[in-house]
Amino acid sequence: MGDVVRRRFGEFGFPLVTDRNIIPPDGSTLFTCSGMQMVRDRFTERGGGGHGSLQSCIRTNDLDLVGDGSHLTYFEMVGNFSFGGRDYEESVELWHLILTDLGIGVTEVRVHPTRPDHGDMWRRRGYRVTDDPDCMWSDGDISGECCEVFVGDLEVGNLVNPLGHSTDVGFGWERLHQVVEGKGRVDETSLFGDRHPVVEDHGRTLRVLHENGIEPGNKGRGYVCRRMVRRMLPLLRGDESFVFGEWVERERERREKCVRRGAEARGGGTAGSRRSGGGTPSACCRRRCRS
Repeated sequence: MGDVVRRRFGEFGFPLVTDRNIIPPDGSTLFTCSGMQMVRDRFTERGGGGHGSLQSCIRTNDLDLVGDGSHLTYFEMVGNFSFGGRDYEESVELWHLILTDLGIGVTEVRVHPTRPDHGDMWRRRGYRVTDDPDCMWSDGDISGECCEVFVGDLEVGNLVNPLGHSTDVGFGWERLHQVVEGKGRVDETSLFGDRHPVVEDHGRTLRVLHENGIEPGNKGRGYVCRRMVRRMLPLLRGDESFVFGEWVERERERREKCVRRGAEARGGGTAGSRRSGGGTPSACCRRRCRS
């Protein structure tokens, strides 16, 4: 799939750049959560030119839902952007060709554009279009009309017209794989292994955090990192190998110390550990574990 996207991007003047940086340049969010975030200043400059990226993103809003087959903490967005110098229909044509190359037929796709004339660009190519005047997109002071693209009930991407003079096109890499491979769950695709879905997702996230020099801690990005390591602990089989394996061992040791302290606080020693099932910290111990 990557070869198809890279080839088409190149034909339209958008060489695909892989960006693993998950620390946003503007500090507006804890992590990079979209490809547009890394180039947002260029829309207001309106200097022309374009950019193509496969952008690493992290979103923690739905962290507790990860593992349900739909939500991910770490994902990649494949996007192309123009900064005042590209006709909107060129982006429609680019993605029409990519979807066709990937074997996604026009009858499988539903498109929800804000503007009827944008919908006409898809209609001319045979797509099912439902005009949606409320389908707007906004990121602070940059907003624009949007066109959402669905395959079945799965939203795979959107085309935005920021400030009325540029284009911002983003498609979910994992969701495209899910559609192309015909999987019912995103974590069943070839991008994931056979471990527990939470371990797979958090493992991918921790890997990119490790690459960006972020370690488990008590605040900000470090706290998110620690929280994911702790969430993985009871799900690990013991035979996993990670580049961040020392984090797992460190947090496992911290938890074991908490369990021992909880047993001692109840006056039970090792017997107390057996009574507690050997793995449930006391309330005072859980407070220590948060530090």
